Amino acid sequence: MHVGIIGTGRLGSLLVRKLIEIGAVTADEITASSRNPEKLRSLEDLTGINVGDNKEVVIRSDVVILCLRPLDIRGVLEELKDVLTHEKLLISTAVDFPLEDLSSSTSAKVAKVVPSITSEHLRGVSLVAFGPMTTEMDMDMVMSIFGNISSPALADEEDFEVLADITSCGPGYIAAIMKEFARAAANRGVPREHAEWLIKETLAGTSDILSEEGLDELISSTATNGGITEEGLKVIREMTPAVFDRLFDTTKAKHLRLRTMVKNQALKKEDSSKKMAFRKQ
Repeated sequence: MHVGIIGTGRLGSLLVRKLIEIGAVTADEITASSRNPEKLRSLEDLTGINVGDNKEVVIRSDVVILCLRPLDIRGVLEELKDVLTHEKLLISTAVDFPLEDLSSSTSAKVAKVVPSITSEHLRGVSLVAFGPMTTEMDMDMVMSIFGNISSPALADEEDFEVLADITSCGPGYIAAIMKEFARAAANRGVPREHAEWLIKETLAGTSDILSEEGLDELISSTATNGGITEEGLKVIREMTPAVFDRLFDTTKAKHLRLRTMVKNQALKKEDSSKKMAFRKQ
């Protein structure tokens, strides 16, 4: 199996490094491209992969992973329409570029996979959805590739916005919340760096416990009746629901703006095609 990576930013580079590290593919079985030549050369020097332009990536690969922003995808698909043939499997990592648009823009079979930065440590969840033409073999391949670096989870595409907030954005949200926890401790006399170290160690231990226990079990085991933890939990239960409701409302609005921009790209392309056809007549 030959894998192509188009886009070698943080996610693309992570996938290259981890797939080689765990032995899912060899360096010679990966070809990558990027609009940033320096990043591409650096990744080539580090891993020994093949590099080329976008078309070379597709021609050499069985599976092509687009690690691109939503508004950059349509132009790349237009560039590659002649080489993205029906036997290729195309995977997009962009939440806000619909599978329907992928399918209508290429002859290739399509899927959407949204990994997490936690794949750096072979943990976390990759959200997965498949287009209508993918075969059982394609599905097994995708689940195998991303199962090596995460826990792949099949999901309805319409739920990706909320789920990606948990799985993909979640590490950043959790770190931001813990940063505020450390800040509040620092305001009460604890050195900031020490507070952050305590929190990180506590988070690591909590993660281990949660691999064996549920959230409610852990809460119950730390909050005794009339104790300190119980008092703190009252504050959390009172204050945080509104925070997370607002978070989801805010990110939903951002997703909607991006999807609207992606849709407008398609409409402009369709209008341009109609004008060109009319001129030829």
